[in-house]
Amino acid sequence: MSIKAETSFSLKDQLFNANTVAILAANIAQVDGTFAADDFQREAMRRFAELELKARIQWLVECLAKYLPGDFIAAKDILLKALPAPLDPARNDDDFGQFIWIVPGEYVAKFGCTQEYLQVSLNFLREATMRFSSENAIRGFLSEYTQETMAFMRKCTTDNNYHVRRWASEGTRPFLPWSPRVNLPLADIVGLLDLLHADQTRYVTRSVANSLNDLAKIDAALVVETLTRWRKLAVQDVRELEWMTTHALRTLLKAADPAALVLTGYPVKPKFSVSGIKITEKVVLHQHFNWRCTITSKSTQKLKIVLRIYFLKANGSHSVKVFAVKDASVACGERIAIDKRLPFKPITTRVLYPGTHYAELVVNGVRRGKRPFELLA
Repeated sequence: MSIKAETSFSLKDQLFNANTVAILAANIAQVDGTFAADDFQREAMRRFAELELKARIQWLVECLAKYLPGDFIAAKDILLKALPAPLDPARNDDDFGQFIWIVPGEYVAKFGCTQEYLQVSLNFLREATMRFSSENAIRGFLSEYTQETMAFMRKCTTDNNYHVRRWASEGTRPFLPWSPRVNLPLADIVGLLDLLHADQTRYVTRSVANSLNDLAKIDAALVVETLTRWRKLAVQDVRELEWMTTHALRTLLKAADPAALVLTGYPVKPKFSVSGIKITEKVVLHQHFNWRCTITSKSTQKLKIVLRIYFLKANGSHSVKVFAVKDASVACGERIAIDKRLPFKPITTRVLYPGTHYAELVVNGVRRGKRPFELLA
């Protein structure tokens, strides 16, 4: 028996609805008197109920193609004039814009990804990304016209607008969420990040770190080498680079990768003992699992403490999820009381199965005290 989460929130309805479609239509009608805004809106909304989020975006592109001029350049010029004002350039983080403005970029990606229109399309996406990120729209260009598009991205790394600089990093991420994969040479991606890693805007440096985190899933050694090299260059603020390093290595640190631990100051052979382990041996659905113990440090050191939960799967095997517990710099003889509570309720990303699960404490990659517990429906 599986236990699944009930879902009520609809992201697709929040982002793409009659109101947001009306905003797009009104802006286009304002610059093109021949645009049949009402007809476009009726056509767009006709299929919304049956479409998921990404499908709604593509449907809006198809509807635009029906109501814009057939000539690509003419249609592109209308969409360019219809874009709202750029996002506030005085901000430096968390300024994502309104999702409906992804649509013009996707239109250009669908109809302008050709050799003939390559440069005008790339220039359009640069403008569009200042309203809402063109990170998904650029993927097709990177795949079809890799050298030309990467050269354009390199120019974007020095743009005055931080959204454009961030686009160069985010658009080339190996595992960009919700987007198709693009097999770019890893050295080319790192080359872009080299140009961006000293950026003074957190919106950009977060993207750089996210790209490195993606790269770590392909070539962990390359990521560690890159971060080590950036330390030696010393062109980024020390505290910002420390933050970037931890954020970039988060997947490797969860996996207790030795090189990642060493680079962030955690000994791979920590000296400690664990005592007084107490766990919830039977967990009722919608209640909590508890892990309690005491860790005694036998040295002055940094400790990264996590809890590994082995979730039972439908086939009887287990999948592991790592939960952060504590990061601490401790003195020799110092004791740390651990009391970690984890809710056991269905979520959209995990199906629960009643039966035997396991929990295990991990300190700097060293495992201790694996214990079984039962999940009851």
